Amino acid sequence: MTKKAGPYPRLRVPLPVKATEGLAVVDLVLGHGLSFRQAAGQLGMSTSTAWRRHWFVLDWLTPERHGRPPGPLPPQRGTRACPRGRPWMPTLDGPPPPNEGVRR
Repeated sequence: MTKKAGPYPRLRVPLPVKATEGLAVVDLVLGHGLSFRQAAGQLGMSTSTAWRRHWFVLDWLTPERHGRPPGPLPPQRGTRACPRGRPWMPTLDGPPPPNEGVRR
């Protein structure tokens, strides 16, 4: 059996659950004008989880909103993979920048 990436496999949420929860948060925040705290309270999750689910769904749908083909799932905002700002998306942002001149 191979180990999956990440330090806490038991904490990973399946994609269908993430998408369903994210769509519910987006509906409450954008559709009904609730704050993340209010939406989280109605859905029984923490405020930070509601914020992450909201941005997960919006980032996932960003290429389609700009008339581009869907691409791979972007990294989750607020995690080590995407600590700040919008994640880089290959179908929207183009090829990755070259690594020339990058200091380590």
